[in-house]
Amino acid sequence: MRSFARVKWWKLTRLLPAGLKGEYHLGYQTALLILGVTILATSITGCISYQSVRRLIITNLERNALLEVRDRANKIDRWLGTRKAEIEILAHTPPVRSMNWSVAEPYLKSEVNRLQEFLHFALIAPDGSYFTTKVGRALINVSDRQHFKKAMAGEVYVSDPTSSRTLKGQSIVPISAPVWSNSVNSIDKTTEKPIGVMNGVISMDRIAEVVGKLEYGAGTYAFVLNSQGVPIVHPDARLIGNIDKSAPSLLESADTNLANVAREMVYQKTGIVLTQINDARVYVAYIPLEQAEWSIALVIPRDNLEKELLPFKILAVAAGLLAAAAIFATIVGLKLFAIHCIRSRTEALLHRLTGRIRACLQLDRILQTTVDELGTVLQLDRAIFAWYDPRQDTLEFGWEYCREGLPTRLGIFGVPGGPSGDLAARLHRCETILLHKTAPPDATASDEHAHIELTNSHYAAVPVLTQNHRLGYLFACANRRFANPDEVEVLEAIADSLAIAISQSQLHGQIQEELKLLEEVLAKLRITEEHLVQSEKMTIIGQLTAEVAQEINNPINFIYGRLIHVNDYIKDLLNIIRLYREQYPEPVPRIAKEIEACDLDFISEELPQILNLLKIGADGIRQIVLALRKFSLPDEANKEPANVNESIDNILLLLAHRLEQKILVVKEYNNLPPILCYPGQLSQVFASLIINAIDAVKSIENSAQIITIETDIIEEYTGRFIVVSIVHNGSIISQEIQQKIFGHSCHTKSFKNFTGLDLSVCSKIIVELHGGSLTVESPVQSQIKSKTAGGAEFRVKLPIV
Repeated sequence: MRSFARVKWWKLTRLLPAGLKGEYHLGYQTALLILGVTILATSITGCISYQSVRRLIITNLERNALLEVRDRANKIDRWLGTRKAEIEILAHTPPVRSMNWSVAEPYLKSEVNRLQEFLHFALIAPDGSYFTTKVGRALINVSDRQHFKKAMAGEVYVSDPTSSRTLKGQSIVPISAPVWSNSVNSIDKTTEKPIGVMNGVISMDRIAEVVGKLEYGAGTYAFVLNSQGVPIVHPDARLIGNIDKSAPSLLESADTNLANVAREMVYQKTGIVLTQINDARVYVAYIPLEQAEWSIALVIPRDNLEKELLPFKILAVAAGLLAAAAIFATIVGLKLFAIHCIRSRTEALLHRLTGRIRACLQLDRILQTTVDELGTVLQLDRAIFAWYDPRQDTLEFGWEYCREGLPTRLGIFGVPGGPSGDLAARLHRCETILLHKTAPPDATASDEHAHIELTNSHYAAVPVLTQNHRLGYLFACANRRFANPDEVEVLEAIADSLAIAISQSQLHGQIQEELKLLEEVLAKLRITEEHLVQSEKMTIIGQLTAEVAQEINNPINFIYGRLIHVNDYIKDLLNIIRLYREQYPEPVPRIAKEIEACDLDFISEELPQILNLLKIGADGIRQIVLALRKFSLPDEANKEPANVNESIDNILLLLAHRLEQKILVVKEYNNLPPILCYPGQLSQVFASLIINAIDAVKSIENSAQIITIETDIIEEYTGRFIVVSIVHNGSIISQEIQQKIFGHSCHTKSFKNFTGLDLSVCSKIIVELHGGSLTVESPVQSQIKSKTAGGAEFRVKLPIV
């Protein structure tokens, strides 16, 4: 590009007198008229463009500020949502559903220690009286509390902050969930009332800490309003109020602008406004929370938000000065019109380049397109983009355009021996610099490729400051005199567009990460939904099975009871027939003929055996029905004694149809005392483990298929335990799967005749409900347990209370 600075001065001195003498009068005046119209149109367009671009930048800055507030609000929402879910889960646990404080107290105290986010838990009766893990039975009533009323209405509710009645007036946030009876299902919840309320208390200090970290430069502050417009988090403690501590609502503030903002927040609206609060022009970004009836706001001084407009204003002023110079040059020299046309075409190319840069969201493509187009438009020998590392005072050249025939210069380069920051200072002064590659060159590369020489007046280095404050440099090198103001202006314009494009690319990457995180959360939610549906289905199937078993049990007992009498009657009849044959050895011909036809001797021997087999079959059906009822009946709210050996035998009886002849089940039982447990859930765990073992041994061929079930009692320093080991010699479980086999992301299969629980659910039943442990070992190294040194062993350990 031919620049204005290269125009000879004598051409200007010749053009000006000629115009004044009128030698080019008509053409000159026509050019002036065209120039005047052009100046007017350009000025109007420039003003409109300036305002439009300024509004666009401010809109982008406002959106970024609102995103900061949204991110902090999302963190609070996620934190509150997790707490609500924990309270709702606790409300569905058997100890809480029992509404018996002696049963629920040890469980809730252990949950306080485990969760740690809650100050204490409370179990509230329908009349408002309650017990807490902090003080036991409370002497006050909470029937007037909003969170109690909401929970009794069937809602999981996060209350406004209040002063604790049991923690010496400490500011707390109660979270309440309804406690439903075991007999109430999801349909009955619309008509039935809860039997109580599960309440958890969190400190307001945690929310205030998260809000306090929200900032946007010096002078900013954040606050949170409740549904009445009363601040519950505010830098000024005098303005903070809660349910028990009255404070003036900002809706009634004497500052009209502040009252308007508070009204928008109370209406749960999202936005950012420029207003005047306390005689200061500020931006207020506000957004409502989803998990509570609160709204969070960030107050940003106007200068903090609009400070990024300064480079744009400087660029606009510079553009205005350059335009004025161009106008003056056009008036005094129409012969420079050709140069002006060249400049216009160059600017068009730059606009095209800017458009291509901003249209792309991939950082590598943005930077490579920039250096390629820059080298082509300015006819450079080399165009490079590099990241500057202030700690090492080095430049990392990552994207480069080279004129054909020149070697590439990619890598990390620096100036050895200089003080920290010396390289950046010399680049700003456009000094001659010899950069050396910091890493030793490859064996195949020559020494001349290990350095770059930047010669004064033959290169330009323009800084590119990104939104995350990472500093880059855009280099333009030519084998001619370079870096005049026009060319530097082009580089600065490209650098500004490049900075915006990089920020957009980084923001796009953050959005993609958030979308990926959202997809993962949705996937987990879908898995949780499947678990809930499966759990409900299993509950319904268990109830139906228990009812069917009861219906079968009645006729079987009738048949079994009558078979005993039939057996006695048959014996009596046969005895009478025997006596008749002894007393009348010679029957009449007709009777002798019938005896021979029906083979009375065979019937006399066979009939008792048939009756005995019928009795054995009926007794087997009774045992199966009894085992099925024990397995399918729902557990009571409290634990009850059960024998583990009998539970395993019942499961093996139910799974007899799956144990093929070639599967050998070895039972090595020890005498076990009854333990307090939930028998139904414990039986489901053993059933799932045995089914998994059956499927595992079916996968092996040309070898004996063996399942070994051992029970024993062990003593440890923590107490006595019952240990149940289920070992099979089937397929091996890899170490990678063993590490996550009891997690929610790992699932077992659904079988044709029985659906086993997920191993994550099995682990939860053993660990959380029974205080035991569930572990897996594969391969099994003991030759006694597995002759193939393979297979797997699932080990269940239950405490003896």
